Amino acid sequence: MPYLDERAGLASILAIAKRGVVDEFRNRLVERHDGTPLSLPAFEAIPHGRARQHVVAIDGSNIYEPIPGALPCTEAGLVSLGIVVIDTVKLFSLPRLPASHAVNPRELKDTEKGQVMGTMLPGRNAARRDGASPRQWFREMIDRELRDVRFGDESFAETLEALLVNNRKISCPAVDCTKRQVVVTGPDAMSECPACGLPILLADGLRIHEQFDETKPAVECHSRFRDTLEILALMNILRYLVKTREGRDAIANTAFVLDGSLAAFGTIAVLARAVHDELRRIQKCLHGERIELLVMSGVKSGPFVEHFSELDRAPEPDRRIPAGRYYLPDNSYVRENIVAGGPDEPGPWSELTYFGRPIFLKTVQDQRLVLNLAQPEADPPLTEALPPRALADALATAGPLGVGAHQFQPLRRVHAQAAIPLRAGTDLIRSLVPRVGS
Repeated sequence: MPYLDERAGLASILAIAKRGVVDEFRNRLVERHDGTPLSLPAFEAIPHGRARQHVVAIDGSNIYEPIPGALPCTEAGLVSLGIVVIDTVKLFSLPRLPASHAVNPRELKDTEKGQVMGTMLPGRNAARRDGASPRQWFREMIDRELRDVRFGDESFAETLEALLVNNRKISCPAVDCTKRQVVVTGPDAMSECPACGLPILLADGLRIHEQFDETKPAVECHSRFRDTLEILALMNILRYLVKTREGRDAIANTAFVLDGSLAAFGTIAVLARAVHDELRRIQKCLHGERIELLVMSGVKSGPFVEHFSELDRAPEPDRRIPAGRYYLPDNSYVRENIVAGGPDEPGPWSELTYFGRPIFLKTVQDQRLVLNLAQPEADPPLTEALPPRALADALATAGPLGVGAHQFQPLRRVHAQAAIPLRAGTDLIRSLVPRVGS
C-alpha cells in the first residue's frame, strides 16, 4: 500500500527480470491458451418451452464498516434481503424502444411487487454491554433473525431445522472448549454443551461462527449469513406453496430466481445437499400433477462469465455465437476449459457445493446469460446428469428477460430493492458513534 503521492520505481522489476525467474516460470507453466480462438462447443437451438407467468427473484446485500473513533477498532455491518415478484405476462406486453428494448420505468414498476428486510450485525471488537463477546453476540443475533423472519407459514429457523435434519452434530462453539460432538436442536428446544455448559443455538448448525476471528474483520461471516438468508427465503416460500393446491398451481406458473450460483460455500456448504434433497422432495409432491419445479439463478461474474465472453469474442466481439442458442457444459468441459481440477479436488466439479448446474444462453436479442438450473430429479454431480426436465421452460422464461449488456432483468429489479446504498449504509453504521453526554 503506497504512501500518499508515492510512485513506484522500476528497481524491483529490473531485479526480477535479471534473475531470469520469469522465463523459468514460463517454461514450467502448463499452457492453457495458445492465443488462438477457443474451440466453440456444440451450442444448440433453444428448444420450445413455456415461459412462466411470474418470476420470484431473491437477492441479498451487505455492507461492513468501522465505527469512527472506536478503539480498539470496532466494526459492524448491515445485511438486507429483497424479494420481488414480477408479472412477466404484463412485463412482456409493455412497449419497448426499438434499439435498446428498454421499457418505461414507471410502467416497469407496475409489473412487480417487492418486500425487503434487513438487520445490523456486530463485527470485530463489537462487544455487548452485558459482557457478551462479539462472537457470542453474532451467534445470538443471527439465531434471533432466523426465528423472526418468515415469508411462508414457518420461520426461517423452522426451515433451517428441516434442512439440517441429517446434520445436527457440530463442535462446541466456545473458543476454549474441545468438545467435538454437540447436538444442534430445533428452534423450540435448547441444548447445552455437556463439557462447558454453553447454550447451543440452531444457527450454530451453519457453523458461520467458526469464521468469526475476533482479531480480524468479520465481513466474510456477514456475507455467509446473507447467502444463508437467500437460500432460506427460497426454501421457505417453496415449502409453504407445495402444501396446498393453490400453492402448487403457483409453482407451476412461476420461475424462482436467485442471484449468483445455486450453491453454498464455506461453512454453509452443508446446505447444498440439503437443499437439493428438499427440492427433490418438493418435486415428488408435484410429479402427480405434472408440474416441473423451476429454480434457477443468474451469474454476473466469475470464471463461467469470463469463459462465455471469451468464446464469443473472436473474430468479432459478441458475435461469434449465434443468437438463440444455448450450451449445457458437462463435467469434462468444465474441468478442461473453466475450472481445472487438481489433487485437492479429485471428484467432479460442484459435487459438494452446488445444487444447480451451469447453462450458457445466447438470447434472441444477443445477450449472454450464464444461468444455474436446479435439477432435483438427478443425483449429484449434476454436470454428469442428462439434461434437466425444466430446461426448455427455463430458457423460454430467461431468454426474454435478458436486457442491456448481458444482464438478467429479474436480478436488476431485485437488486434495486435489496442493495444497501454505500454512503447511506456507511452513514448508518457511523451513527453508532456515542453522543457526547449520553
